[in-house]
Amino acid sequence: MSVRYATPVSGILAMMLASTPLVAKPLTIDNADLKYSVVVPSECRIQEGPGTLEAICAPDFDEAKSAEMAPALALLLEVDAERVPADAKVYGEKEFRQELPEAVCGEADDIKIKVANVKVAKDGVATVYLATVTCPEIKFLALGERSAEVRYVMQPGFRYRLMARALSSDNAAVKAAVDSFLQCFKPSVEKKS
Repeated sequence: MSVRYATPVSGILAMMLASTPLVAKPLTIDNADLKYSVVVPSECRIQEGPGTLEAICAPDFDEAKSAEMAPALALLLEVDAERVPADAKVYGEKEFRQELPEAVCGEADDIKIKVANVKVAKDGVATVYLATVTCPEIKFLALGERSAEVRYVMQPGFRYRLMARALSSDNAAVKAAVDSFLQCFKPSVEKKS
């Protein structure tokens, strides 16, 4: 996988981040193999795996805290990307809704998980699925309620699953970073040879 990192200073993104003193420097990650780019706060710990990118951020964007923080307690910005064969089964709203409890909260079919604001939109050749998910408190783990903004982008040849999840009590502190992450994600259409 070929990934290039850059630190852009550009128009709207710079203004958005400048209005939030907690996020000092944006970091652009370009993935040439899976054809996307995304911007995350540079103060986050970046973990990559096959097709996945996770930015694990302390809610106050302290770099030292981000380096040690558990993903379940942090602001987790995640991209899961995969190539999809042309003959793959069509992915629809039903599949999106079924996948959310496990993908976001780690719980299959938990009735306490709240899924709201589900929307489906067309964006050129892509179909975009959006939702807000609330994961219940897990008392025996001392893990408070978590909430997530989820965006799946399905386009010819690729599926992109984006999630920005944090403790619900941290929502106000991380809102600007979540909005920036979701708005700055850019897939590129694969060119046919």
